[in-house]
Amino acid sequence: LFSSLSPPSHEFGGKITKIDDKIHSMVLSDTNRNLQQGNHRDDGNGLDKSIVMNVGMATFVHNHVNLTGIYFPALDENGNPGYVHDATALHSNPPAFDFDSLNCGPNDAIMQMMTQRVYVGLAAHERANKLVQEGGGKRKPRAKIYCHVYTTNKQRVRIQTIRETWGHRCDGFHVASTVTDRSIDSVFIPHEGEEEYGNMWQKVRAMWSYVYVHYYDSYDWFHIGGDDMYVLVENLRLYLESEDIVTASNGGEKPLLLGQQFYQHGERNDSYVTGGGGYTLNKAALKALVTSFQHCAPHLVSSGEDLLVTRCLKSEGTEAYWTTDETGAERYNHVNPEFEFNFDPKKNPIFWYSYYTDNQNIGPKRVVKSSVSFHLFSGDMYGKPKVDGLMRRVHAILYGHCDNSTLGPPVPTKMWRDGKFLGSYWKRPKFECELNAKADEICNCSMVKKPQKQVQRQGGKRIVVTKELEVEVCRKVKKPKYITTNATSETATTKSVSNNTYTTALK
Repeated sequence: LFSSLSPPSHEFGGKITKIDDKIHSMVLSDTNRNLQQGNHRDDGNGLDKSIVMNVGMATFVHNHVNLTGIYFPALDENGNPGYVHDATALHSNPPAFDFDSLNCGPNDAIMQMMTQRVYVGLAAHERANKLVQEGGGKRKPRAKIYCHVYTTNKQRVRIQTIRETWGHRCDGFHVASTVTDRSIDSVFIPHEGEEEYGNMWQKVRAMWSYVYVHYYDSYDWFHIGGDDMYVLVENLRLYLESEDIVTASNGGEKPLLLGQQFYQHGERNDSYVTGGGGYTLNKAALKALVTSFQHCAPHLVSSGEDLLVTRCLKSEGTEAYWTTDETGAERYNHVNPEFEFNFDPKKNPIFWYSYYTDNQNIGPKRVVKSSVSFHLFSGDMYGKPKVDGLMRRVHAILYGHCDNSTLGPPVPTKMWRDGKFLGSYWKRPKFECELNAKADEICNCSMVKKPQKQVQRQGGKRIVVTKELEVEVCRKVKKPKYITTNATSETATTKSVSNNTYTTALK
């Protein structure tokens, strides 16, 4: 969705209500029988689309929370329900980081952001570890973090990249995929409805329920995001242990939802935590969230899981906590480092990202130095590395696998110019015209044919062609003056509407 930097498409009419079970009924089938009888139909993700579990329908209460119809036991490699993943496996035995220093790349926006602005607090992290070790059990242990990622079996390359880079730095970890594979920490957690992006809400409900049932007692914080999320785990842990967060959560007793907040459609009274860079719950918030699942959009089919999580927690009395610093810079970053490095909201006032946040900083100062996450959406359309390649590069730069001191002068990026976003999709003449119009002016717009240059691929080469296309052209004109009167004259026409007489002055 965000590879083209499109705005989030969460459309719920602002209402989260109980949905009639008769309208959104579940079609149930016996998974184990399908597998045993050879009726498994693989859709390419390793998922049988005929599988919609009946194992989650028995009455089930855990820690005084009713999860009937919400908690679905995970399936093992043979399709047997009841699989519980060893969440410490990756942390205990991390794989080696496979990276060629030749892929460190030029001194571009990514390199500059990761060396001149963002850093991993390794020194502070080690000091905190040492204080706990020397405390002899008298100091509070470090915050234990559980990380889980939503994905499908098609993204095995990304899963392995996450395992080698940031995944093993979490105390507990798994990926919710469409198959269970212990070798890559993937778990098949069934859920209501189809396995598709448009049904992400049901997938995430099942993920949070699974984590609550099996890992709630063993961890302090729970972080979730997609397979294109990169987490600076040391920075996240230090932030969660900071005085700010300890105080805000009242030592962990008060529910806390952390992440970058967006204003839905720019409305300042309607904010939610975006899932691009992931978001974090403490134990109290996790319990409040799963408690809400019985009444909060229980059968809704939607991709907007982040907005729904925010609203479901609001229904339980928990508002999201602002995680920006004193300047408005973000800790959880919905977009990738290159975008933020080059972006100036004042030069892009009609671009959705400018009015979805309050962050008016320019370039590198838009992100906190000790950021905790980035959304590394694919840059394929701009000829840049895929998500896994970008994630490996970002990780290599941050953790000293690149010789950052001998990279030469900065290299300008092709996508940006002076902080102005150049994507043609966002050049909206009407909006720009209205933005610059004076109080006594309006914009008259029409479609006209004009020659436009386009880049096309022919025979593996990029060529520029000129085509005549319809484009919107707008001009500012003075607003017409409306005069109310009961008289008519040569310079006015009179219209009678519902016993009121209006006269429109003619120019």
